[in-house]
Amino acid sequence: MQFLKCPDNALHSDVVYVHVYWYILPELRPFLRDLESYGSMKLVEEDGEEMIQTMLDKSNNQLSKCWFPSLASPVIYNSLNGEKYICKPDIYTVVQNIALHTIKRDKTDSFRVLLAHVLKSKSMRTDGQVEFVKFDEKMFDEIEKEMREGETKSLQQAWAQRHHLEMLLLAKNYAAIASKFRELNPTFWDLILSTYLEPLQLLSRTHLAEAKELVFIMLSNTCVINGIEQVMAKRASLLMSTPESSSITVRLFEDGKEKYVMEMELYHALNRVSPESERFDIQNDGFVYKGMSFECVKAEFGDRIQKIEFIRTPILRSKHCAVPIRSHFPGEFVIPAVDYFFEFWKNVILGVKLFQKHQCSDWGKFVPLFRKLVELFDSEKKQQYFLRADIRVESVASKSLEPYGVSPVKDVRNAKKDGFTAQNLKNELAHLGLTNTFPEIQDYAEDVYEKIDKAKKERYLRTCDLFDALENCQLICVLNRAPSLKKFLHHQKGCERVLGYRCEQCKKEKTMSDALEVSQQPAEVQKTSDIQNSMKNLKIESSGASMLNQYSQPALFAPKDYEKCFQSSKVLTETQNELKMSQDQLKDMQQEITNAEKELSDLKKESEKIVESKAKKTEELAKMEGELNNEKEKNQEKEEEILKASKENEELQKTILKLTAENEANENVIQKLLDRITDLSISNQKTNHIDEKTTEESTPTASVTSKNAPLVIDCLICSSQIKSGQKVIRCPLCKRRFHSNCAFKWRKDHTQCPACNGDLPGI
Repeated sequence: MQFLKCPDNALHSDVVYVHVYWYILPELRPFLRDLESYGSMKLVEEDGEEMIQTMLDKSNNQLSKCWFPSLASPVIYNSLNGEKYICKPDIYTVVQNIALHTIKRDKTDSFRVLLAHVLKSKSMRTDGQVEFVKFDEKMFDEIEKEMREGETKSLQQAWAQRHHLEMLLLAKNYAAIASKFRELNPTFWDLILSTYLEPLQLLSRTHLAEAKELVFIMLSNTCVINGIEQVMAKRASLLMSTPESSSITVRLFEDGKEKYVMEMELYHALNRVSPESERFDIQNDGFVYKGMSFECVKAEFGDRIQKIEFIRTPILRSKHCAVPIRSHFPGEFVIPAVDYFFEFWKNVILGVKLFQKHQCSDWGKFVPLFRKLVELFDSEKKQQYFLRADIRVESVASKSLEPYGVSPVKDVRNAKKDGFTAQNLKNELAHLGLTNTFPEIQDYAEDVYEKIDKAKKERYLRTCDLFDALENCQLICVLNRAPSLKKFLHHQKGCERVLGYRCEQCKKEKTMSDALEVSQQPAEVQKTSDIQNSMKNLKIESSGASMLNQYSQPALFAPKDYEKCFQSSKVLTETQNELKMSQDQLKDMQQEITNAEKELSDLKKESEKIVESKAKKTEELAKMEGELNNEKEKNQEKEEEILKASKENEELQKTILKLTAENEANENVIQKLLDRITDLSISNQKTNHIDEKTTEESTPTASVTSKNAPLVIDCLICSSQIKSGQKVIRCPLCKRRFHSNCAFKWRKDHTQCPACNGDLPGI
């Protein structure tokens, strides 16, 4: 879904500044305040990325690009039952993203800032207990559609009122303009006033055309915001905090293999599904918020949690700063205690540079500091727990050591282009004076370097990797000097996060876990393992004995010793035979497993082939169906064309028949006239001589060869004149005359009359 991503135009310089301020080490925050006082913010008012680059340019290499977080986007969570959920405050973020994607407002930031203030004021109403609702993508599509339609209506409303405001502007009645905006939306007029206060004051000093444009921008933005509020009002029950009507949900925090809940949040959910007599007392624990592993939850509450939807919530971490989590209580945020532990020591080691300022191998002067940390980092708590995010105890480190002198602090030198080595790391530890505080610190450099090298993100180790290595070396030294902190870190499952650190308790638990895993294996496998261990011990003992014999005089065996040796040899032989049999059995079992795995692999391949074949056939069938549908459509179009042509042909046939009939009638009339003219011509020849002019007027279509010649008719077959006295044949249909010889020749090759194309009778 595109609206889950924060739009580019939300990356504003003031937003980035706030994010960066709270993300970097507290010791470097004064630098940001100095940067702001220099006026650098004014250079980058519209571009958050440029804001970051300006910080880097003016930081004297104190800041690293990898320290900056990205703006958070709404998260879609999955429950243990596979349902999708979204946290209620995140809905407002999605609404903001939809508005910024959909509504195209003025090029200034006024609409964006106003929208952010309005949505923030509304989202604060949900700043209570953490609530989740089922994620419905269709609902957000509907919101987008309504916003598009609402923008058009809002702009029409703004245009309708524009003339009135311009008249007030011409009259310089600024109080009436403000009153008009209060009338449009009285609920957030204070927000509008704070957003547009300066523009309203500038109206009197602004050119009239610019003032009109500014007022219209204010008017249209207010109308559009009204439309957005109307869209949200239709879904008030979903957006507002209503625990009674919402789903019963509890966040299940996931940190690797560890799964745990916030105790107070679980109790609140249980109170909603339990009778009045079994309610839990929910109280704010102050700075510490207890956690409970999911295994303990299932074991303690059993069927009572069946009606609760557990929302899988991964613990998010950035490299240099803990990520706050909304607590169960309104307005409070918490941090996992183990994350707070690492954030605290990062600032003490790299920010305050405590062990560089106070270079002394006497660990006693650091004891007051660790006494104050015991309350936060409780080594007796075996369950994961949280600390309130607004606790800041970095100053405790410096204040606890104020009576002692401060050594000059050196800066970390940059790594070379091709990285740094373990020896370079040792040299840097000595250069910073850390070997004075921790004489043994260089002993951990090799292990730390190996882990840092494996975890590097670039081809070569960089200066930021050198900072990480220095931090881990100092942290290992601290843990080895403070057993309570070491115990705390182990109980909070954070030992592996200290690169190069070796926890003895983790090692013991792993050994016990391996032993338990072996004990759960079949008896034959256990026996084989025991025999192998016995043989290993026997080899070690015999090896030790042989080493002793190299430095001692040989001795003779007594009879009893010989007997014991014989018995031991016999037992050893039997043990070796049993071991061989067990090894053979194990080999057979491994072979069977290998064969079974091979058969399974073959079946899997065949199954994949069948699935692939079915998929291909399905695709081909779908393709054929598509082609068939196309052919059907084409055939249907052709049938329609044929039907249309058939109708046109039928009409044409009727027209031809009509014209043929009319033609036949006309030809009959013409032939009768010709016959009549011919008869008249012959009779006139017998009675009197016709004047040449009179003959031409009476027979205009005849060919005349002489002044006294009769009417001339041409034979259409030979195109020559039919003379008087020649034998002729007449077509019975059209009555046209032809030479008899021409007609006989024509009839041999044709059956139609050359004049009317009618059938000629046999000649």
